[in-house]
Amino acid sequence: MNNFFKRTLTGGIFGLVIYGSLFAGNITFVLVYTALMIVALLEFLGMDRTGNTRARKITAVLASVVLFGMFHGYASGMLEAVWLSCLVLLPPLILVSELYTGKTRPIKKVATVFLGIIYVALPLSLLNFIVYPSAAGLQGYYPGILAGVLALVMVNDTAAYLVGVPLGKIRLFESISPKKTWEGTIGGAILTIGASLVMGRLVTLLHAREWVVAGIIVVVFGIFGDLVESMIKRELGVKDSGTILPGHGGVLDRIDAWLLVVPAIYAYLILIN
Repeated sequence: MNNFFKRTLTGGIFGLVIYGSLFAGNITFVLVYTALMIVALLEFLGMDRTGNTRARKITAVLASVVLFGMFHGYASGMLEAVWLSCLVLLPPLILVSELYTGKTRPIKKVATVFLGIIYVALPLSLLNFIVYPSAAGLQGYYPGILAGVLALVMVNDTAAYLVGVPLGKIRLFESISPKKTWEGTIGGAILTIGASLVMGRLVTLLHAREWVVAGIIVVVFGIFGDLVESMIKRELGVKDSGTILPGHGGVLDRIDAWLLVVPAIYAYLILIN
């Protein structure tokens, strides 16, 4: 099986899971996207092969699940805003847990745990505020905006790959990601902006011009999301974050663009509503 076919098949199955769970309802959204977050977080921690213990990983996962759950509770209206104040207890509890979870290089290891939560868990937890867009005047679960944003990310990633492989010559950021090219980036940007115009007709909660801005955000932050993960992998000396997705690597490799796109889209939605 060649790599392109493998990537296409895996991407199709991944897309079915992501979109199927999103449109199946809020319960499946919580279950699948929480699982996605846990896998991505464990992959991130697992890339550091110098001794993240099982106890440290459990601590990071528990803190991340609490973060996702409380954001969902608040976004869905099940929790009052005052409960979010409990989240300030997570950093000190993680620090205290390090007294019991390991004695080797505690500063580096606890810093890795914090980075994993900030880099992986926080952006994915913000998805709750996009599927419950109360700031846009809607009450209840509404997956349309998130589905549109994720579709734009997919278009940008796929188009950049399809254009960059045959036509790419000028390296975008060779010291970090030698395969990224300006030709692929520009091709991905053009097709993503075009797709954003289509989203303006399909998901009318946002105006066409607002979708175009969202498309630009996806292009810019999607590129940097990929480069940031490449920087981390290069520092840690690994090729892929995992092997769970044939042709793509790990879940973290598949959603690296999300991790910078989602906070930017969230901030944008708050600003325009």
